[in-house]
Amino acid sequence: MVSLSDIRPLLYIARLFGCGLFLVTENDIMMMKYGTIYSVLFALLYVSLCIANIYMLRWDDMIGPRLLMLTVVRTGLSYSCVLSDIVMTYCYNWKIRAALSHLRIFDRTTKYKEPKYPHMIRYICWSLVFVMLSFWTIVGYITFCVEPKDSVFNGITYAVVNTTLTMQLITFASLSSLLYERYHRLCESLLLPEDGKIMVVDRLDKQFHLQEVWWLHSCLTNATEMINSVYSIQLLLWIFCMSFNTLTRIYTINNGAILQPLLIVREILLVSACVTNLLIITIICHMTATQANRVGKIAFTPSSAILVKKNFMQDCCVEAVTYFQLQQVHFFASYGIIRIDLPLLLSIASGITTYLVILHTANV
Repeated sequence: MVSLSDIRPLLYIARLFGCGLFLVTENDIMMMKYGTIYSVLFALLYVSLCIANIYMLRWDDMIGPRLLMLTVVRTGLSYSCVLSDIVMTYCYNWKIRAALSHLRIFDRTTKYKEPKYPHMIRYICWSLVFVMLSFWTIVGYITFCVEPKDSVFNGITYAVVNTTLTMQLITFASLSSLLYERYHRLCESLLLPEDGKIMVVDRLDKQFHLQEVWWLHSCLTNATEMINSVYSIQLLLWIFCMSFNTLTRIYTINNGAILQPLLIVREILLVSACVTNLLIITIICHMTATQANRVGKIAFTPSSAILVKKNFMQDCCVEAVTYFQLQQVHFFASYGIIRIDLPLLLSIASGITTYLVILHTANV
């Protein structure tokens, strides 16, 4: 099962770009001693870069007015994502710590054991960081090569801002993975093995009553709601930003406005990155919610370890049954405006296709 110390490499690298200025311990995170000062400095840095970037676009006479407008909106969205995450994670750091406290309660109650290969996840995290930094370095270098004006500035901002945005998104995904692993562990503990025995190797040391399962599930649900509330605004901005980036960059490629092969390569790389980010957001949210809602279904199936108990009828209570039947866990963007799951990808794809047709028709 993934622990906070396993995803520490991601949080360390994110801190270099101003994403969550936390000190990471084995099972908790806390704001750095001068976290307030660092957060303000990073926020001012990104605001300055945003103003400079938009100011330079005003004097760019090599692109048409429509493409200029799309580029300005795209730039503003990217910086809005970065700044909103810095502000929200700083202001609501206490919610993240409270969510991790709920996870610690779950781990102590279920007597969490370290996996057989505890360092494997950390190696994967370091590898993910290396691939991500390499990818955005390549994008920044291509930007430096193809931009006719302010090539150094544009190359650096493309690499730094996109890396920061991706690290913020990965931080949310890593925190969500902590929730997913514990929901999955709770589901596995409720299922009878194929041989019909209740106690087998690699299962929980203790068999819980229905009320205890209810309590454990509510701990994880509360942690999920806290994490979701911290990242609610960012989720909306990430989805809108990635969708708009994908739309406008596909439009510029299909419109024939790009003639340089390297520039086409950069746009394709950026489209692939935006699509990947959308997949990460929707998949981790969908998987975590599915595992959370699976607990109640498993608890009352014939293969449930709870149902086979002789005292199940005394163990069962109306409140617990009602809770599992009515409690549904989902991730939402902007406090309930958009539910984030796999069907959302179809809506995004159909929306992008529709607007591409509209933009293409307007050019004819």
